[in-house]
This record gives sequence, structure tokens and C-alpha cells, in this order.
Amino acid sequence: MTSRASRVRDIRMPKALHDVFGEVQSPVELALMVVGGLALAAVVCLAGAESLADVAWWRAVIAVLLVADICCGAVANFTRGTDRYYAERPRNRWVFIAVHWHLAVIALALGEGFWFALAVTTYTLVGASAVNLLHGSRLQQPVGGLVLAFGLAGVVIWAMTDVAPLLLLVAAALFLLKVAYAFAVAHHPAGMENPLR
Repeated sequence: MTSRASRVRDIRMPKALHDVFGEVQSPVELALMVVGGLALAAVVCLAGAESLADVAWWRAVIAVLLVADICCGAVANFTRGTDRYYAERPRNRWVFIAVHWHLAVIALALGEGFWFALAVTTYTLVGASAVNLLHGSRLQQPVGGLVLAFGLAGVVIWAMTDVAPLLLLVAAALFLLKVAYAFAVAHHPAGMENPLR
């Protein structure tokens, strides 16, 4: 049995980072977000290196930064701190959904796959909005899962037509996960214990 003093303490995040990390994060969750998210982004960018090599360096930097944001966000939005921060701020939830046009910008930076990116972005934002409207309902998780499943199936089917680069296809799947499910669904209702403590 561990004493209260030896338990992992949450880290209070600077106010400027609340929209990214929430107000508090556990050290483990913070490490998973940053290290895990950046490692995932590195894998995605290495797999899509050919697309990055074919564009000007500044376009590649934009694409890499947005892929990193998607990957880190796909982890962050499942954490207790980020989830609860947005659960308590309905207006911020709508703003978060509205500003997520990452895929379209990545496609523009790469110079290909724009219509694919626009279709996935539109589907994701509409789906996330529908899921967000179910906030507090027991249907939110299954509807979020359905939106994610249809979206992932669409990405795979579209991938078979070979109209978008690999980097964009993988980023699209992670974008769906990040926005339509990890963010739009409330995973940590108030009162849920922190399993790391």
C-alpha cells in the first residue's frame, strides 16, 4: 500500500497551454502525449518522406508540424486533463472543432490530395459536431465509435483509389481519431478516479 505522499502528483499546466493540455496532467500522461505523439509523428513522416521530399522545405515543415499536432492531439484528447478541461467549457469545444482544418492545409502544402483532405475534414467536423451535441448522453460513445468506424472505412476505401499520398492517408486516419472520437467523446466524467494514483 502506498502513502498519499508517494503518489504521482499532477502537474499544473501554464494558462497559455490549457487549450493543449488542460489545467492539470499527470507526468505519465504528459510523457505519453509528448514522447508518444512525437514518435508517432516521426513514423508517419518517415513513411511519407517521399511526399515531403517533393516539396519546398517550408511546405514540408508546415506538413510535419501539422502531422505532429494531429499525432500528439490524438493522444492528448484521451487524457483526463484535456478531456475534463473541454468537458467544462462547451464554447471551447465548438471552437476546437471549428479550427481543425489541418488535413486541408497538409494537402495544400504537399500539393496533392486536396479533395480527399477536404472530404475527410468535412466528414470529421460534421461527425464531431453531431457527437458533441450528444454531450452527457449515453449514446455519445457509440455514436462517436460509429462516426470513427465509417470514417476509417472511407479512408481505407479511398486509399485503394491511390489519389492521396501515404502521409496524408495516415494523417487522415489519425485526424479522425483525434477529432471525431478522442475529442468529441467525453471519456473522463467528473468523479472518475485517476487509475495512476
